[in-house]
Amino acid sequence: MAVDLKMLLPEWFKDILEFNRLLEAEELELEEVENSIQAVRNNCFIQTADENTILLYEKRFGITYQYGETLEYRKSRILQRYNTVVPFSIGFLRSRLTELYGAGGYVLTVNSKTCVLTIKVTSDRYGAVNLLYDLLWDIIPAHMQIIANQQVTNYISSDIYAATAVSRTYTQII
Repeated sequence: MAVDLKMLLPEWFKDILEFNRLLEAEELELEEVENSIQAVRNNCFIQTADENTILLYEKRFGITYQYGETLEYRKSRILQRYNTVVPFSIGFLRSRLTELYGAGGYVLTVNSKTCVLTIKVTSDRYGAVNLLYDLLWDIIPAHMQIIANQQVTNYISSDIYAATAVSRTYTQII
């Protein structure tokens, strides 16, 4: 979104070579300033923040980065910390799970008599179980038992080959 500074000049200056060269140099500097402003604007929001800003948020929340985690996963984890609200309710847990994994990405069963939550994550999203454990650690009351796992079915297409071998056996009795 570069600004054409030559359009700002009065008509009698537009044909002077020195002014044109000076304004071309200034346009490059202004483009760098605009890019810097856009980077600052992007870093004001977690969804569009760069890796350095996400690292600052992780330090603020005491989250440790593990090798292999994607930037999107790290952003989700930080947003999860911001969106943690007490008191706990099953409706709130369902809405958070739907937000993280989609409507069909998990199965939640609740036994209120024994205070047991059973969560089966069926999403194949990277770090799905770690994200779930972070969520549960933040919002589930201490007296509740949690049984959580991830179940993902991967289909691999391949060809199956079968082979047989037949040999003759000759037996001679003497």
